[in-house]
Amino acid sequence: MGSTLFGRTFTQVRKKKKNIVLEQVLVENYAAEGKSLARHEGKVIFIEGAVPGDVVDVRLGKSKKDWAEGYPLRFHSYSKERATPFCQHFGVCGGCQWQMLPYEKQLQFKHQQVVDNLTRIGKIQLPEFYPIVGATEDKFYRNKLEFTFSTKEYLPSGSFDKNDTERTYHSALGFHAKGFFDKIVQIQKCWLQTEPQNALRNALRDFAYQEGLSFYDFREHKGLLRNLQFRICTTGEVMVNVVFGEDNEKSRNKVLSFIDQNFPDITTLLYTVNLKWNDSLFDQQPLIYKGKGYV
Repeated sequence: MGSTLFGRTFTQVRKKKKNIVLEQVLVENYAAEGKSLARHEGKVIFIEGAVPGDVVDVRLGKSKKDWAEGYPLRFHSYSKERATPFCQHFGVCGGCQWQMLPYEKQLQFKHQQVVDNLTRIGKIQLPEFYPIVGATEDKFYRNKLEFTFSTKEYLPSGSFDKNDTERTYHSALGFHAKGFFDKIVQIQKCWLQTEPQNALRNALRDFAYQEGLSFYDFREHKGLLRNLQFRICTTGEVMVNVVFGEDNEKSRNKVLSFIDQNFPDITTLLYTVNLKWNDSLFDQQPLIYKGKGYV
């Protein structure tokens, strides 16, 4: 299930417990981990997907004696601090958390977090706190990204017929949906990194569909295509690493040849065969298909 804000559906992953809804709660402040804070009858409520100034109905998930976690069920009014997210995937994608706030407000929140952690939690008193120096760019600033192939595309609430009891999950290439280890948000455009990241990812996904290449199944631990990694440098060098879940030389070369022929500006093209159940690659050796092997 999910709640919709600015056309974005926020995922909620909760075990079924008591259906407790707090009505018309005023969100008061920021909290850690991309959440905001409200109070109700002396209890602190941590809310995901809301910002200070919002007035919301909150459905509680985890609930303890002095605090609880919840998510907005309904917005009665929106904070004046809000901004319209620029990414179409914001709210379901597990990547960005604060696009509904202007970047300047995000910096203020982070500054306050540092002050609170040192003074209130750490009991450290400092004579002065310097302001955070913000980044010059808030889009296309990352030099490394990793996308995941999965047999299960995350389908947001409202994207299917509620009378359809059989939901068909399609293979997807993108980022993990919030709270899911096996479901992936089908990313069309990511604003975190410059090209050829978007063009290559989408082209490879479509090529895999056309050729019938298998995406990784996280529950069955099988499938050819597993991860797609990018490193794009300010020097113009581009390194791509394709992680395979099967050691199939013919299919592997088909994928690598497609990338090389359609994106000749890639300076280093690597591949890694990972047959383990987990995604860690520290004990795996990337192999060179093209280029010098590093950037």
